[in-house]
Amino acid sequence: MNLKEKKVGLFIPCYIDQFYPQVGVASLELLQKLGLDVRYPMKQTCCGQPLANSGAEKKAIKTYQNFVRNFSEFDYFSKRAHEYRISE
Repeated sequence: MNLKEKKVGLFIPCYIDQFYPQVGVASLELLQKLGLDVRYPMKQTCCGQPLANSGAEKKAIKTYQNFVRNFSEFDYFSKRAHEYRISE
């Protein structure tokens, strides 16, 4: 399978966006340097994890649904650059 033919959606968690925006930019740049078709869905929001972690999963349902809507068109989605493994 050729990953360069697949669409990758870049998910930037809200805490990265707020506190470490350079990590999100570096993630995008790394994926692009690898030649991947990377896109950032502009309507993405929080993934709902803070609500779920605090026991309010039912309140997070709309957030989950938004996440699925934003990323369902992609073959893959990616979070953070430190999770990538590159091999030749």
